[in-house]
Amino acid sequence: MSKIINQMPPSFSQKLVTHKPSLQEDNRRFLGFTIGDSLNALIPLMDLRATIKISLAEILPVPKMNESLLGIINYGGKATWVLDLAHLMGGSGYLSKSQLTTGMGMLFQIQNETVALLIDRVGTIETYDLQQCLPIGEAMFADRMRSFLSGYFIDAEQQSRVVIDIKQVIHTII
Repeated sequence: MSKIINQMPPSFSQKLVTHKPSLQEDNRRFLGFTIGDSLNALIPLMDLRATIKISLAEILPVPKMNESLLGIINYGGKATWVLDLAHLMGGSGYLSKSQLTTGMGMLFQIQNETVALLIDRVGTIETYDLQQCLPIGEAMFADRMRSFLSGYFIDAEQQSRVVIDIKQVIHTII
């Protein structure tokens, strides 16, 4: 069974309610993660609904679908699509790593569907100034990958952090 991992103790979550981030703060916060072995990526935190641990054995394959759609899982009593983000972006894909039995799912609500992007691990919440978001150059990535990116930031260690365009990712598979 998929398990929510981002739950906090009641006393901690009650303290969080006292500070509601402004829209400007929400637009600046991103969840960091890695795609494949080395691509550092970000997803706008305001788009994220939850992060869950997914057992690969729980994914029910659905025939005749986009090969990046691994299948569905039961999450909260509803069918939730599981998408291999690395494969969709042109990488070798999550299931090619035969030693893995679980992964992390980042859940997004798109229209009436819940979609989980399957990745290796979730990183930290990071804050960036949207004014500092740089455009993706044509020579930086292959066309397939570039179509899913909305820009990138340079972090404190001078590493690039690409921003995933979640609407474009979902639009491609629906």
